[in-house]
Amino acid sequence: MPDVRSLFVVVLLAVTVIGLASAEEGKAPAAAAGAAASSISGWRGDGSGRFPDATPATTWSATANVRWHVTVGTGYSSPIVTDTAVFVTAEPDTLIRLDRANGHQRWRYRMATTDLAHPEERTKAAAYQLVEHGSGMTAATPVTDGTAVYTVCANGIVRAISMDGTLLWAAYIEAEQNTAYGRSSSPIIVAGRLIVHMTNLYAFDLATGKRLWVNSDAASTYGTPVALTIGNTLVIATPGGDVVRAEDGKSLDSRIGLSSNASPVAKDGVVYFSDHAVKAVRLTGAFKDEEQWTCDMTADIFGSPVLHDGILYVATGAGELFAFDAAGKGDLKPLIVARPLFDGGGGGAEPLVFASLTLAGRYLFLNTNQGDIVVLEATRDAKLVSKNHLPSGSGAAPAFAGKDMLLRDGDQLFCIGN
Repeated sequence: MPDVRSLFVVVLLAVTVIGLASAEEGKAPAAAAGAAASSISGWRGDGSGRFPDATPATTWSATANVRWHVTVGTGYSSPIVTDTAVFVTAEPDTLIRLDRANGHQRWRYRMATTDLAHPEERTKAAAYQLVEHGSGMTAATPVTDGTAVYTVCANGIVRAISMDGTLLWAAYIEAEQNTAYGRSSSPIIVAGRLIVHMTNLYAFDLATGKRLWVNSDAASTYGTPVALTIGNTLVIATPGGDVVRAEDGKSLDSRIGLSSNASPVAKDGVVYFSDHAVKAVRLTGAFKDEEQWTCDMTADIFGSPVLHDGILYVATGAGELFAFDAAGKGDLKPLIVARPLFDGGGGGAEPLVFASLTLAGRYLFLNTNQGDIVVLEATRDAKLVSKNHLPSGSGAAPAFAGKDMLLRDGDQLFCIGN
């Protein structure tokens, strides 16, 4: 198991932890412009962490309500799911496709530096040194548009892999790493472009891998950017608070907020950041930022929040729940303050929770690094529905589709369902 520092990194990617296009609640995902919304699957589904049409089981164990489980290997990335397939990466270099119905492996693709065409790029990618106790090579969650699966590795290689497991293209990002524990920001799809946040912010052509633009002012963190529409303009809001036009990478605003580890979420032109200050910032039609509310926090936050029915839910690394009125103003007091979610949790030297909160149907799900998972009602009171346990735990967020919940646990991938 990773030590404190490694888990710290993991968070970010779930937070891994650190991926895909974020969407505005109640609307078709901005990320899906140029592709059917239902075909986009990546970090936290459409990026929001919301799977409102899911009908998941709320109780399970390692043997009860398990449809299947298979050994896939360790990693901090989250699984992604389509109608028929599940994709997941594993350390140090593997992308795996499984049949959603039964967990049978369809193929494994080894992501080698030889995928790059240019010898100089291969040499530079091969020279990349993983951070000790860091997030690893494959912390970024892949994303698919139904045509290909797009992956980002910490050594700077971006790939498109066909649905039958063959390489379509590979591109290389040469940029000095700016995060201490590795790279975990996940790729997202916005307006037919693959957006990659690796030190700088990049856009690639989905079909060819050609670099379309780069913004060197929008520095990466561990989290994943979110896409939203302001007026008629698709923009990308980064965890570091930069606002960039998706079409050409032009900077429109900066430092509007900060999520050091987590990913922001957005709705109706408001971007919500969770860090030592949880805050809501509105972007106007002139791309000016207006702070709506803020709440100072003393707790560390690794996982990304969920926005649902006007409430922003935030979980801390100690496994405590906060909830905020998303329509509040000024210095905001939480609706729920530091409610402990796990027995005996939150008091140790290491963070308990790296994973992000996820909404499935009417419920909120949160899992710990030790295998405990709580289910809560997605209401103002967030009443406890159940407590569940798997043997090993994970910092990766689950993914949902229909009755299925896909959840990493150690080197296993579980499909939970009635």
